[in-house]
Amino acid sequence: MARLEHFAIYAQNAGALKDFYVQTMGLRVVLVGPGEPPAGYFLADDHGGAIEIIARPEGQANANQRWVCHVAFWVDDVDAKRTELEALGLTFETDTAVDDDAMKTAFFHDPEGNRCQIVWRRRPLGS
Repeated sequence: MARLEHFAIYAQNAGALKDFYVQTMGLRVVLVGPGEPPAGYFLADDHGGAIEIIARPEGQANANQRWVCHVAFWVDDVDAKRTELEALGLTFETDTAVDDDAMKTAFFHDPEGNRCQIVWRRRPLGS
């Protein structure tokens, strides 16, 4: 059986985006790519979820497909995390949130424009 191993996103400034996810989502750096500045970073949580931040080559566009490309972070309290992120100047979408007995979600864009989701589910995926 396969399981999600990581999700990769581009970044104009991979180092700054790495710092953002470490500071706001509590991820830790588990691998640094080659080069100076590094070609990218792998960041992971304590449960095996990971994202790869790849330094975007100069002149290459950033993919931004509303429903396909997003990184989802499970949180204990969507409202509290949203308040924390809004205090950093991030804005949230108003037409994509879900709030019911089974789950609660909110979507925003990170400082590089990558689409992100914070989510709480009554039953974790796969259970």
